Amino acid sequence: MFHHRDTESAQRNRRHSSCSLRLCGGFFLCILLFFLPGCLPSREPPATHPVRLEFWTISLKPTYERFIRNLMDRFERSNPDLRLEWVDVPINVVMPKLMASIAGGMAPDVVNLNSEFAMILAQNNALVDVDRAVPAKVRAAYFEGLWNAARFEGKNYAIPWYVSTSVVMINTGIFRKAGLDPARAPRTLEELAEFARIIRRETGLYGYMPAIKLLEDWQLNGIPILSEDRKHALFASPPAAARLDWYVSLYKEDTIPKETLIQGYQGALDRYKDGSLGMLVAGPQFLLKIRQDAPEVYENTVIAPLPRGRLGIVPAATMNLVVPKACRKREKAVKWALFLTNDENQLAFCKEVPLLPSVRKAAKDPFFLGGTGRPVEDAAIRVSIAQLPHARDLNLGLKQSQELGRALKEALESAMYGRMSSKEAIERASRKWNEVLRR
Repeated sequence: MFHHRDTESAQRNRRHSSCSLRLCGGFFLCILLFFLPGCLPSREPPATHPVRLEFWTISLKPTYERFIRNLMDRFERSNPDLRLEWVDVPINVVMPKLMASIAGGMAPDVVNLNSEFAMILAQNNALVDVDRAVPAKVRAAYFEGLWNAARFEGKNYAIPWYVSTSVVMINTGIFRKAGLDPARAPRTLEELAEFARIIRRETGLYGYMPAIKLLEDWQLNGIPILSEDRKHALFASPPAAARLDWYVSLYKEDTIPKETLIQGYQGALDRYKDGSLGMLVAGPQFLLKIRQDAPEVYENTVIAPLPRGRLGIVPAATMNLVVPKACRKREKAVKWALFLTNDENQLAFCKEVPLLPSVRKAAKDPFFLGGTGRPVEDAAIRVSIAQLPHARDLNLGLKQSQELGRALKEALESAMYGRMSSKEAIERASRKWNEVLRR
């Protein structure tokens, strides 16, 4: 990480900001609103020396350090008036560190954030609207559902970088033991449940162990979550309760494991690796772990597309680049973000790690038809890349996400464990959401 030579006064201010953040996280949202709306000039000063751009990423060092530094060198050679300084930050501290730096007048110029964090800052007027900063012709190079990953009140505040969509990994041995054809994967959620029932009945093993995400499930099926002003929950509805009932039925009939709510995704991955789970829903990057830890299971894995909900869309996990409003070099910052995410550089990055590009041209490259030389991973990448035109980042970016998430978790547990009906659990969660949203 680079160390900045601050004045003694600036150092005292930054220490004070960091301390305040620890004492009261909400306090910084107020500070952000004070500093950001027009207090700092957006015009870039004349450059007499190379302009310094500070660039933050999340946990890319040391694995991808050589790759990123090569990109930085290329960019600086073609832009001799610019100098890049790269700071890599762990994901668990990136938001408090970023908020403190913005509040202290020391904002970085380009920041790598997931969609949840980007949306929270967008709602606090802390980010540059990239719909205005990027020409329409350039915006069209990105998949529309990914470009809009951090859209708030009709404006977009993030440039998508790399992305992942999940696929279904099938243990062919378990499928055959259950009398199922591994080449005939479930195409709908209903078929997924039926395949899981057959596997449980015929083999005694589990076919499916979901990481239950009610907000995502409801959106995939077109169920409204929030009012337009984001102050009123709309999910206290029969369709939302019916989707929760679907999971409750699978749980009560022992089609999914009793540990589903406790172990979540990690439990599903562990079961798949030890050969006791018929289907795993995961991103292609997790095949690296399966190949390393369970080579026999890996060799007996085939890949299928993710069954879709009523709207036919596929959930995507997107990592983005944002430009804080407090940045004084917006035009140059956007230029660097677009360079990082152009077709050539995204394709090169995808060859380093099994992730997907957010740009259309790179996604059509023959590399994604079989570039790793490992058939299972190549199949997973082919299936994932084919899903990108239907991919959407479904993160709502709610500022009170932890408290709201707890309300939904309590509703899920209450229904799954039989403490109340799905309808009652959903209505209770909706009332809690309304209390929190209207504060």
